[in-house]
Parts: sequence; structure tokens; C-alpha cells
Amino acid sequence: MLNRRDFLGKFTLLSTALTAPSFLVRSIKAAQAKGLANAQLGNPNRILVVIELAGGCDGLNTVVPYTNDVYYASRPELALQQSQGLLTLDSTHAFHPAMTGFHELYSELGGLAVVQGVGYPNPNRSHFRSMDIWHTAEPDNVATDGWLASYFDQNPQGGSLQGLNLGGRVPRAMVSDGGASPSIQNIETYQLQTDPRYPADTPNKNAAFQELLSEPQNRFPFQEFVTQTVLDATVSSIQLLEGRENYTSTVEYPQTAFANNLRSIAQIIAADLGVTVFYTSINGFDTHANQIVGGNNLVGTHSALLGDVSQSVKAFYDDMKEMGRDEDVLIMTFSEFGRRLSENGSLGTDHGTANQMFVIGTPVAGGMYGSQPSLSNLDPVGDMIYTVDFRSVYASVLANWVGADPAQVLGANWLDPQLSFV
Repeated sequence: MLNRRDFLGKFTLLSTALTAPSFLVRSIKAAQAKGLANAQLGNPNRILVVIELAGGCDGLNTVVPYTNDVYYASRPELALQQSQGLLTLDSTHAFHPAMTGFHELYSELGGLAVVQGVGYPNPNRSHFRSMDIWHTAEPDNVATDGWLASYFDQNPQGGSLQGLNLGGRVPRAMVSDGGASPSIQNIETYQLQTDPRYPADTPNKNAAFQELLSEPQNRFPFQEFVTQTVLDATVSSIQLLEGRENYTSTVEYPQTAFANNLRSIAQIIAADLGVTVFYTSINGFDTHANQIVGGNNLVGTHSALLGDVSQSVKAFYDDMKEMGRDEDVLIMTFSEFGRRLSENGSLGTDHGTANQMFVIGTPVAGGMYGSQPSLSNLDPVGDMIYTVDFRSVYASVLANWVGADPAQVLGANWLDPQLSFV
């Protein structure tokens, strides 16, 4: 007969990551606070979706300064011309032609804010260090707690799925000494993996497993906590699989991994499990070479990525609209840095500094925020000088959307009244 130890050793489940010994200090069940911290804002169902454009997106070919002579002089091969189908935003800026979904959100639906010139003091051009800075909201010191994890720790809402990452490992933004959010590849894998030869017996095995875990646990230190964490994961996976029945949609998503992640988020929102923050990412923006192909600056890696992001986010927005949840969902994108003003010799761009962030959703007051950094007055390295601190964007989302005190989460009050996009 299979004993408890063997049983626990044999199951496979994607669940909460144990990231540090201090994680064991806190029980997931410790704070069952009633109501959401943002209930005071009039909507207790608010959801934040954070999208990471990993690698350092070329902001100048994303939101194109199409009237700037320095832009064209610095990029004889990569610069995008207005005659190539740029999607106009105002008298000086336009979206890359591949960004039709974003342009519709901006110009027709009014639900997209472009925050220009975002960065931080003393920029770091290392992927790893810069990403740490964005994830911890701490440019000056090496920090351990992610900014979203700090929000979770200071605003407990109960339940083990307050935050959830779709695809890949848990981002540092969702990790702290207090714990980490779960990360799942997809809904199908977020469950107890039973013998596929006997699918009809899966419910019985799930029930037996939960009953085993519900017994007192005293064999080793923190066993009760670890067992409760696993039990929470199995229960939430069952709730998620059952909750998928609430999801029906006529929206067609692009056939990409990133779009599938967003569709999974839509399914989880329909399941109504109480997740308040979702996180997902799309890789490939580190375009040192072959940013364009065959001399056509409308074709290549960057164009394909922008098309994927733009159309996938638009499909997700349409899905929320069809579901009747578009008033509840805010999307925020970021990338760890922008690219250099000047193109390199490999039809690409190297690591730079200031970039854009996008804030998207029905509640968003669309438009242009911040200011485009000067392309003539560059820093000593030859990069643009940021005009908006990224922590100000975080602070606006925290204070005006999720209803948290940004000073508590970010360590200082970074609220900027000019960033009133929500």
C-alpha cells in the first residue's frame, strides 16, 4: 500500500514556489481579510494584468517620432517613414504599422495611454540588473522583494491565488521573503497528474489525495505549512478546471504562445477565483541584429513581436468586453530598457535607456503622457535621458487602480498628478 511519504513523492503539480527559507515563516492561511483593499474605490473586482516585453523593446520604432530629423539621420536603414503606413497618434508620433490592435484601442476606443520617456536614474544596460530594478522598484540598491509581492504582503486578501503568473518561472516582481505567487504553464497542467490510463478515476484520486493532506502533519518542521500549501494548490486547480465552464467566447486570438497566455488569463477571470494580479511575458525584444529582414523595415523580429503583442492584447480586451468584465481589468506593459538612438552595423539596435509603457483598458483615459526625451541632448553614453520615473507609473496604478498605498509598497510616495490615466 502506498504510504503518505511515497504518495507525496510521486505526484507532480505546478504550484507555489518555495523560494527561500523565510518563505516558511508565513502561512498562506494567515490572513483571510474580508473584502478587497480596493473596495473603497467603488469596484471590488479590479484586476491588474502586467505584461513584460522581455529583452528591451526598441521604443523609437514602436512609437515613432516621425517628424524628428535626428531620428531619421540616426537610423538610415531602420527608420520608419510616414509613407510606409505609420499609424498616427498625434502630430509628431505614430505607432509601428504592425500595431493595428493598439491603434484601434488608442484612436477609436480611447482606452490606451502611452507613457513616454520612462526610465530611472543612473540607468543600467544589463538585462539582469535592469530587470531586477524594474521588478523590485529599487534602482539604487540590490533588493530582494518584488514590488507586486510587497503589495500582496501589505494588502492580504486571503486565498493562495491572489497573484498568478502565466508561463515560465515566477517573476521576481511576485517574490518576497513572505512568499511567491504560483506560476503555471497552462490551465491543463495546473492539476494533480494522475494515471492517464484511468481518466475516469481522477476525481476519486483527487479526493483521496486531499483527505491524506488534511490529516495532522507533524513529521518534520513546517510540514503542516508545506502540506497546507500543496493542499491549497490542489483545491485551486480543481476550482480552476471547474470554473472554465463559465468561459465562452467568440473572440479569435492569434495562434501564438503569448496569445494563449492571455486567453488562459481570460478563462481564469471567468472562473472567478479571486486572482487580482496576473503576470505574463513575451520574449525576443533583444534585437541586436536582423531587426529588419531583406532591407524591408516593415518585416523582421521587432515587427512580428509588435504585431503579436498588439493583436493579442486587443483580442484579450475584446474578450473582457464580451464577458462584461472590461470595466474591471487594467493592463500595463513594460520593458527593462529601450534601445540606442543610432542603429548598429548589424541592422539592429543595442541596449539603451528610456522607453514607453502602455496602460490599457476601458477605464483608462487614453492619450499621450510624459514627454518624448530629446534626441539631440543625450547622456554621456549617447542615450536618451528619461523624463518619467517608472515608479511613478507603478504608483499611479497602485493608488488609483488597486487601491494600495504606493508609499508602503514602493518605499516612497512616487505619485505624479500628471500621470492620471486612471
